[in-house]
Amino acid sequence: MTLTPDDLRQAVVGSAALFPFAPTPTADGLRFIVLSEAEYRHASFLDQRLVGPASRCGDIPWEWLARWGDELPLGCDFVFHVSHCGSTLLSRLLGEVPKVLALREPSLLRAAAHAPPDARLALLTRLWSRSFHPGQRPLVKATSHVNRIGEVLLTMVPDARAILMWVDAETFLAAVLDGSPGDIVSGAASRLTRLSALGRTVPEPLAALSPGETAAMSWLCERLTLDRLARAHPQRTLGIDFDRFLADMPGALDRVLDHLQLPAATAGLNWQRIVGEYSKRPGVPYDFAFRTALLERSKALHRQEIDRGLAWIVRHEDALR
Repeated sequence: MTLTPDDLRQAVVGSAALFPFAPTPTADGLRFIVLSEAEYRHASFLDQRLVGPASRCGDIPWEWLARWGDELPLGCDFVFHVSHCGSTLLSRLLGEVPKVLALREPSLLRAAAHAPPDARLALLTRLWSRSFHPGQRPLVKATSHVNRIGEVLLTMVPDARAILMWVDAETFLAAVLDGSPGDIVSGAASRLTRLSALGRTVPEPLAALSPGETAAMSWLCERLTLDRLARAHPQRTLGIDFDRFLADMPGALDRVLDHLQLPAATAGLNWQRIVGEYSKRPGVPYDFAFRTALLERSKALHRQEIDRGLAWIVRHEDALR
């Protein structure tokens, strides 16, 4: 059965069941996929990895979406972070709260972070503000690249609140040097430019930085970005050091829920199961002891580059160490 424009309008406006995950091939609209509430809860990444053989997808022109924009809600919260700091774990924990619809890393948000803010970002923000039930509010966990437009997003959603997450520099360096340097390398040039805009001009060319120094530069850029966002919006942001979070998870979760204006409900969260799994791949065992062992192994294996990175941070900014 072919849906009429009015059928599509009602489906888009009525709930979050139609999720926009990519531009159309001709870039004149958005490609949507049908997702259940349970599928949102399970998904680690809201991007092309959602699509499988049985997926139901379809395209809607920007022109139609723009006409429906005023009918869409506007109200969501955000998680901004430095990466490798437990943001996916926090998103999964909060996703167990009935009043939270957790959205993890919408690919269109990452793409929007590298373009000038425009009416399409405003429309996307409304699409991410939809939910399944009255009183349910979306919580959008961004990628670290999206920090650069954190101020824009908080302006677009006047009642939005944000969780700002980080780990200390040494932990960050151990994590990225051991497992995922690709993201650091691909984002290095833009982060170097952003760091200069933050008032930390780096005299060395990017090519002169070692892997540890490049990772340190990335950490410093995102950490300073979060710090600036916190200073601009002290009442709307809550800073979370992930290792302190782990030291008192029930208390930390209560503080997060209070900041998001949700009732304290840690007793009802299925957090013991969630913290025993790898957050990006549910079902794969991964607990605090395993994380600690991996970090200690990496610190030993990459000690020289970690020390280079830490020394680089001291030379450029020691206030956050």
